[in-house]
Amino acid sequence: MALTKKTARWLYRNCRESFAGKTVLITGANSGVGFKSAELMAYLGADVIMACRSGEKANAAKAALLREYPDARIDVMPLDLADLSSVAAFAERLRAERIDIDVFLHNAGVFRKPGQTTKDGFELVLGTNYLGAFDLAERVLPYLASLPHGVLFVNTISIIHKIGRIDYDDFFCRKRYGNFAVYARSKLCLAKYTYRKAQQYENKGVRIFMSHPGISITPLGANAFGPVVRRLSSVFGWIFNSPEKSALSLPYLMSNEFPPGSVVGPRGFLNGWGYPSRNGIARKVRTGGEELIAFTRALLARAGNRTDA
Repeated sequence: MALTKKTARWLYRNCRESFAGKTVLITGANSGVGFKSAELMAYLGADVIMACRSGEKANAAKAALLREYPDARIDVMPLDLADLSSVAAFAERLRAERIDIDVFLHNAGVFRKPGQTTKDGFELVLGTNYLGAFDLAERVLPYLASLPHGVLFVNTISIIHKIGRIDYDDFFCRKRYGNFAVYARSKLCLAKYTYRKAQQYENKGVRIFMSHPGISITPLGANAFGPVVRRLSSVFGWIFNSPEKSALSLPYLMSNEFPPGSVVGPRGFLNGWGYPSRNGIARKVRTGGEELIAFTRALLARAGNRTDA
């Protein structure tokens, strides 16, 4: 599990500032890019909070990290984005316990869940990747802005957001469901929302950005397509960006200053491979944010959910 020598060299060249004393909260930190992000933070001396749906998997991931980094400070918090009551309880705990956070990386997400719904009755992929993430951000951003220091907030999108489309008349794709279309829509919505919130919080002490892993095979994708894809990914994994390389976007963001709403991801061909750099932002991400936010708030309100922001 130890970081590769190439990663260690990249971190030495690009992250000269010490991360000791920083508290980094990562959602979906028990596997894939989220786990590697947690490992990078432990390696760099930061305190880590793993916010995960499965306590069993989170504690197993924590134990694995502590075997490699025995002096690391790692905590686990429950958070299920497919259950808005869990999101509310998580945000309330942050406020009630005045948990100090320097960096908040939202990484959790799901893919390829046809016919499944969240606890609140929404299509599972859009309900988790966008509505759950929206509700989470709306609840925690005011708290983060109240802390006596600056905070870095990062939403993880996907390179596939570039082909996403939003249809407000059939938002949950009931007429025609496609695994990639629904996933792309969820990530486009999250990108548009994040870009708009970045402008709103620019002078409130919270710097908001987006990151994406590029073309990377993680348990999210491999497990969604079953054993054949898992075997192929193990054989041809060298073709893709490794979760470890994709996770470097977080320390890269922590070590640089970018305009609010910037996107960081691999710098190689089509932003699919390579070490992190600042990527361009599609026009459809920069426009329509207010309309989407109003639609989403109305959607959640009809479901009986209220947020604090």
